[in-house]
Amino acid sequence: MTEAIRKSGKRHYLDKDARKKQLIEQAADLVEGKGWAVLNMSALADHAKVSRQLVYQHFPNLDGLLVETARHIFMETMMMSQAAIMGHQSNIRDAVRAAGMVSLDLPQGRGDALWQLIAGMNYGSEALEKLRMRIRELILSLWVPLFQKTYEMEETSARSLVWMLIIAFWGLRQMVRDGMVSREQAMDEMDRVVKAVL
Repeated sequence: MTEAIRKSGKRHYLDKDARKKQLIEQAADLVEGKGWAVLNMSALADHAKVSRQLVYQHFPNLDGLLVETARHIFMETMMMSQAAIMGHQSNIRDAVRAAGMVSLDLPQGRGDALWQLIAGMNYGSEALEKLRMRIRELILSLWVPLFQKTYEMEETSARSLVWMLIIAFWGLRQMVRDGMVSREQAMDEMDRVVKAVL
């Protein structure tokens, strides 16, 4: 908030879409800083310095807030990963490395929030669980056709293999995050896994 707004007690007017976008960004900031478990209507209102009534005007329930926040956190990374993969369609190892670097370059909180979504942490939200399954399908849709084409695999085998590699990569990312291996070591290990599996 600017000093003038603080003194007057009035907040800058935003139209409905801009205010909702701002609230989603604040929710993502909260999740990336403290984890999914802290996100609720009151926590968002406090973090964004708005009333709970305003939060409820944009998100009728916690499920809606969770889903919108998860979608926001995921989509930017998805688009960057897609660009990395498309830039290396002729070489899966290079595609894995490029997409891996996208994930390793994420701020720690964002990466942790995505890992929790991908790994399927249980938050007791049916809506978030449905979104998590859609996220899995989107991730698979990026990789499965490339594996099928390159290795002449049937879809079920390609889906299983791709998901195992995704989980292996995110496990390595957690080891980088925790200082157990360097980024370079993690990518070298992922290269080794891809080579061994394929």
